[in-house]
Amino acid sequence: MLPASNLDGVNVDPRRGNDESDAPTATVMSPVHDAHGKLPNWMAIPLFSAVLLVPCFWQSRIQATDLSSHIYNAWLASQIHRGAAPGLWIAPQSNNVLFDLLLEWLLVHAGANAAQRIAVSASVLVFGWGAILFIFRAARKNWWIAAPCVAMLSYGFIFHIGFFNFYLSMGLCLWYLAIFWENSWRIRAATLPLLIVAWLAHPFPVVWAVGISAYIALANRFQPRRRYLVFILGLAVLIGARYILIHRYKHAWSWEQVYVATGANQINVFGTKYLLPYTCLLFIWLLLFRRLAKTHGIAAIFMTIPAQLWLLNAAAILLLPDAVMFPQFALPFGFIVQRLSLGAAVMLCAVLVSAPSGNFEKLALVSVAILFFALLFSDHRELNQLEDHIDAAISQLPPGQRVINTPSSNFLRSFSFHHDLDRGCIGRCYSYANYEPSTLQFRIRAQPGNGIVMDNYADVAAVEAGSYVVRAADLPVYLLYECGVRKVCVSSLHAGDTTGKRH
Repeated sequence: MLPASNLDGVNVDPRRGNDESDAPTATVMSPVHDAHGKLPNWMAIPLFSAVLLVPCFWQSRIQATDLSSHIYNAWLASQIHRGAAPGLWIAPQSNNVLFDLLLEWLLVHAGANAAQRIAVSASVLVFGWGAILFIFRAARKNWWIAAPCVAMLSYGFIFHIGFFNFYLSMGLCLWYLAIFWENSWRIRAATLPLLIVAWLAHPFPVVWAVGISAYIALANRFQPRRRYLVFILGLAVLIGARYILIHRYKHAWSWEQVYVATGANQINVFGTKYLLPYTCLLFIWLLLFRRLAKTHGIAAIFMTIPAQLWLLNAAAILLLPDAVMFPQFALPFGFIVQRLSLGAAVMLCAVLVSAPSGNFEKLALVSVAILFFALLFSDHRELNQLEDHIDAAISQLPPGQRVINTPSSNFLRSFSFHHDLDRGCIGRCYSYANYEPSTLQFRIRAQPGNGIVMDNYADVAAVEAGSYVVRAADLPVYLLYECGVRKVCVSSLHAGDTTGKRH
């Protein structure tokens, strides 16, 4: 049986402590050099980058739900700066803004379509390479195991729900952790600006990364057989965080959160047909874990830092609420479990790439990735066809009108239709029930009676639920709705109508 420390990528004499001061310098494998393959850097880096970016260009539009809201509000921000959006203003904000600032600058200089493709492509590369570098820094093996997994995670649930500030921040934090893993404190301090930039995108991954970096630094000071003490401390911190959140704030929590602890749920995107790649991915991961356990022993695996980090991420998924209502906002901070599951998936990959693997596992993972992206291509094509109909319906209206729509269900496809109205309204109309200004979580804010967007989130939520009763002050306002298979209709609403009305 190999020493447990070998799984961490550092060979340490078991008679000595694992303090950084006396640990030998590890030879860092190139992030694109496989322990089994010989793909040279100059070929692997552009090849993987090109493959990773294909879904950003394979259709007429990028389908990622909240992306439509981001680009619409970037357009609104440009209108505010021009003085063409009376009643709207931009609040000073230190986080949850980086992706939006990038989008606005690109929109002004390159147009809406190019802005989305450039900003999203940059975010995908930041996240994808951040995940690869972190995994290889932790394990340094199995390019053909890591790459398909990272490609699928890059286009998983977080991407498709459109949380791009969070997504970009997570990518930057993975770069930080990859650098932090085995470097001097001087280099670690020099990379702190990465966390500052990540904070501008979203604070949650920064808090996550600070906790992980603290764990790495502390665990490296213990011999592997004593790292359980640090693990217990990590659990205690999570339990304390849970206690504070559930006793101080309104929240939502469920035992069902445990089902996303592996992170494989990230590829279960647009419905039941994704259960096949999801199940296959879980099976391959289980097979790799079994081989790893047979080679090193389960006890040795769980003495390693990557395994403990995955267990702590899994524990956070189970312990922490999925939504928390902070008093300064009008909308709960939600999808916490789904956000954490993305980090859990990366951590689990960092464990599994150390497993002995043959051609079967490599071929199986590549096949699952091909199936996953084939399903995505089909769904993206269908959503783009639907958005073509949305654009056609909006074009029938006089310019500058207020338009609303209502999601027909809680599925991601329905939310995509709901938010695609935002993108369709750029330069044509106003998405009257756009949620961003009223939540107080984003930089654009609205004054009452502005005539462009609702300023009260309760009204926005009522529109989304189909229960909002139209007031005289809202008129004129139009309802966009699906009126058949891939057909979209638009009709005017009157005072007293509800948003669930269908003509």
